[in-house]
Amino acid sequence: MSSNPLAMPVDEAIGLLIASYNQETHEFDELVERLEKMEAENLQLAEVIKKYEQDATTVLDKAEKSDQLLAQANRERDQAVNKTKDQDILLRGFKEIGATPKKVREKIKGYQDRLEKQRLAAEQHKRNFNDERKTTAALRKEIAELTNRLDAAGINQVYREDNDIVQTYPYHLGGMIEGYDPRMTPLLYLHQSGRGGLILLNDEDEAELVETPKGGIRPKKATLEHCGQWLRRVKANNWDVERADLESLSHGSE
Repeated sequence: MSSNPLAMPVDEAIGLLIASYNQETHEFDELVERLEKMEAENLQLAEVIKKYEQDATTVLDKAEKSDQLLAQANRERDQAVNKTKDQDILLRGFKEIGATPKKVREKIKGYQDRLEKQRLAAEQHKRNFNDERKTTAALRKEIAELTNRLDAAGINQVYREDNDIVQTYPYHLGGMIEGYDPRMTPLLYLHQSGRGGLILLNDEDEAELVETPKGGIRPKKATLEHCGQWLRRVKANNWDVERADLESLSHGSE
């Protein structure tokens, strides 16, 4: 049988044309089917990226407990991105095929753009999470420093032996006692008998109890009245000292 269409009978020529058309149609259908399958896979990848974004949001809300969740989310994101790269290589091959429909190529490009946006958003979530951890660490350090300062500002017992009790007195002398450095922070000495005084460093850098004035010491009547009012108020509160009580005592010294 001759392969020259002009030498063939019409019915045979038509048959060859139909067979050729059917073959091209079959190949094109296979191509479209593969592209549709790739579109479905890209949709699944988009869902994975969407789930990662939701996981990342949850991580930010629970910064203290999110290390493991973030690591898992990052692994899922990396797997999705790696699979997307493989798909990109295959898609670039299909772009070389001139018979690929324009609408299919546009859809594929749209999926790639969406996946890239999701990847950038995931990286931004990770940076925000790291910034939040740094802020939390800085706040903890500041709280610790303030706690130490508050402890140092309080009156605390630092020594006790037999009848001797020594407490911190967190105020500078400020020239209150002659003969001593006004910048000095003294210690408060109390005897079990109820008497006491300040312990300071003398000129030889040795600790000594400030001498009692001749004739002893006795508070003024107004001072005792103020102290009595304050003590009775605290007693009525079951000896629990509140902030208002300390402010009242401070104002009484003005």
